[in-house]
Amino acid sequence: MHVQYTWLFGWFGEERERDVKINVICPATETHIRKYTKQSQVVVRETPELYREVVSAYIAAFPPSRTQWVENILNGLSEQSKILYSDKAFLILPDMKWDLKTISSLYLVAIVQDRSIRSLRDLQKSHLPLLNAIRTRAIGVASDKWGVGEDSLRLYVHYQPSYYHFHVHVVNANYEGGILGMMVGQAHLLDDIISLLETDASEGDGVLQRMTLTYSLGSHHALLREIQKHKGKST
Repeated sequence: MHVQYTWLFGWFGEERERDVKINVICPATETHIRKYTKQSQVVVRETPELYREVVSAYIAAFPPSRTQWVENILNGLSEQSKILYSDKAFLILPDMKWDLKTISSLYLVAIVQDRSIRSLRDLQKSHLPLLNAIRTRAIGVASDKWGVGEDSLRLYVHYQPSYYHFHVHVVNANYEGGILGMMVGQAHLLDDIISLLETDASEGDGVLQRMTLTYSLGSHHALLREIQKHKGKST
């Protein structure tokens, strides 16, 4: 099943800023419906132990069908005409939610080829060349193709992400359409991740494996249910 994303702006009057943004997802799966349903946010403090005992298993059980569209792109089966940069380590293409026209909402995504990097937790000091290359190439693409300079870009990684195949968001700093996805806790700036890893030791568990990560999950999120179930067993 190939999901189509698009969005529209709406105005309630003439000669004014846009009033609403309408996201369209077709067909919308149960996962999409849960994600976009209004729900309260619950703060999670994910210790390394909680990651090992609950979150890691949740990620491992993530249905392959949810990332098949990523595999299709990486394997050259889809979206090839949209690819802006590609090498053996990663590729960059427009995010499916961007219309390729509105520069103020420029939204690209860099997807790595290494399937062993599923989330922020998997990053080690050895991945610094990859992360630095993504940063350099993404800035170059945005500047060369759309004239958006480094100081007008926000590069970040989600944790928890919507799918577990490591990717970096490359967004115009003035983009207003994804405020929830840029919240403290969920969005981790690529520059900060690089700086953390640069200070890390070269052997053993890295800083991102040793850290407690604090983020929020919607009350309908499947991972939150697993965490709450685990806490219930521990009490």
